[in-house]
Amino acid sequence: KLEPRYIGPFAIKEVINPVTVKLDLPNWLGKIHPVFHINLLKEYIAQEEEAITLPTIPTQYVDIDKILDVRITRNQVKYLVKWKGYPQTEATWVKAQDIKADKLIQQFHEKQGML
Repeated sequence: KLEPRYIGPFAIKEVINPVTVKLDLPNWLGKIHPVFHINLLKEYIAQEEEAITLPTIPTQYVDIDKILDVRITRNQVKYLVKWKGYPQTEATWVKAQDIKADKLIQQFHEKQGML
């Protein structure tokens, strides 16, 4: 029941008569007879892939203003970071290993009485 109803697409190797065709089947299908009634086949409609060009996101490095909070989820330490030049509402959670501000992290923990 969970198997796909159709596999393919396969090229038609030969039209035997108006309702029977011989398909060009790959070797991995084993010894399946390549002749099929057209009622068993489904027309393959190629989908034109619409390639969309995404705008490049400029890489912008923003300095950390201060560490606001810390949390541990799934054995992963994350800090709530307030970015310089941005309001506190724009603060984001960042993995500890992605933060290159050891001094700010140390200051945060000292303030919290964690060190």
